[in-house]
Amino acid sequence: MNTGATRPTPTKPARRAPRRARGFTLIEAALATMVLGTGMVAMIVAQRAFIAQNEWSTLSSAAQRLGNEVRELTMRMPATDPVTGDDVWGAEAGEDGVADFDDLDDFDGAVFSWLDGSGPISALGAPIADMDGWTQRVAVEFVNDFDLTEVVDAGASDMVRVTVVVEFTAPGEEDAREMARVTWLAPR
Repeated sequence: MNTGATRPTPTKPARRAPRRARGFTLIEAALATMVLGTGMVAMIVAQRAFIAQNEWSTLSSAAQRLGNEVRELTMRMPATDPVTGDDVWGAEAGEDGVADFDDLDDFDGAVFSWLDGSGPISALGAPIADMDGWTQRVAVEFVNDFDLTEVVDAGASDMVRVTVVVEFTAPGEEDAREMARVTWLAPR
């Protein structure tokens, strides 16, 4: 029986092109290298900044400690000598070193430095070992009782301000840099 319909001929499946192995193109590889390189540089810069900040904080805390060592040493001392009073400012005759200092004004202008072996000093008045590069500079001055920023003549007020400036000279450097300034008031 012929119905007039033709029978479809089976088709062959379409032949696919062989698949190429996928990889990075030159542009993709260059871009990935650039991104990784930028990330590595950023990490190195951040690490260096962290190390520098850590070094500064270590030096800063050591400097604060050294300033407080002088403060602790002088805590119970009177502002001026009980015998000479305000007549002699600074160390009296026979007071040749920190072991002889018996009042705050004896410390005015005192420098305790690693350069000459006199310091930095501890709260016991003895030089601290292994503190190369450190210097303590002490200033003692009378200040106005009602304006503590105003320096007045010796004996002109009942308030004394003591300031210890702590400096550090890094290895290989000539100039010292101020690392801490410790200031306190002592009534007369």
